[in-house]
Amino acid sequence: MSTRLQQRQARLRAEYGFDFPDDFYQFWEFANRVSPLEPLHALAAIDLVLVGPFDVLAGRLDGQVPRHSLLLHWRYHDDPPEFFTTLVGGGDGLHFGYFLDDPERKEGCTCSYYARDAYELSVDGDTIFESVRLHLEYYQADVQASLEEGIEEGDALKDLEKLRNSLLRYATADRPEIGEAYTERYAGVSQREPRVVAETCEGMGIVVPREKYRPLSLREKKLWQTLRKEKDKLPSLIEEARQALREGYPGTALELGKNLWATGNEVEAEAAYELLDAAYAALERETLRRVLHTHRAQRDLPSVDILEPEE
Repeated sequence: MSTRLQQRQARLRAEYGFDFPDDFYQFWEFANRVSPLEPLHALAAIDLVLVGPFDVLAGRLDGQVPRHSLLLHWRYHDDPPEFFTTLVGGGDGLHFGYFLDDPERKEGCTCSYYARDAYELSVDGDTIFESVRLHLEYYQADVQASLEEGIEEGDALKDLEKLRNSLLRYATADRPEIGEAYTERYAGVSQREPRVVAETCEGMGIVVPREKYRPLSLREKKLWQTLRKEKDKLPSLIEEARQALREGYPGTALELGKNLWATGNEVEAEAAYELLDAAYAALERETLRRVLHTHRAQRDLPSVDILEPEE
């Protein structure tokens, strides 16, 4: 007989179409140790809440059939298909999650960005533990500054120390640095980085087999500048990406599609959908195709929390 947790894990697999990385379940165990009664709020000391797939493990969806796909749960308007939110908090739409280039192979990293600020994603590490540890060390610097200004109470540092010690019992114990020393050394560090074959304007780049990518005639910063300021060149760039796709280079279409994803008008959005869909199909990344189609159909939902009642 399966346990309730196993049933929830099975639902996650069925709804998302892939198994989350092992550290996802390890982090859920950690959250339950830190806050047995309210594991979703185990990171209250650093103003974060566990959301998205964690809501399934917490039982928020037990016995429910939401009106929208679970793929939309905590998916923000500009989230690329590779992004799966797991933590939120901190203001301005700050959210954290997995960036999975190929979800079925669990390949990717963890990252974060502010939904109500510039569309720039930051790599946080390879696991949720590393994301949380990085945020904690940034948070400590803010707390210390507030203490110096007399805004914060002294107990805040004690809460951070307690949370850090709990984290170290699970992960990142090989990283003794704290505060600014930690963030300077580990921000942006990920095992994914050497696999990036081309950079993209939001900061994540693309990961594909190198033999399935050839550069566009405009590279990286020159490409991004052209997409912003010289719209008349867009049709020729799209056709160039299509031709590369036909000749066996889906990475080229993926690169342009991702650079167009959140750059503006309807024409660019349609081109992004077309190129991304074709690239994912050629790369056999069917989960990302499904996310793309689902998100496209419901990109303007009133809330990222699909469990929140709609008016």
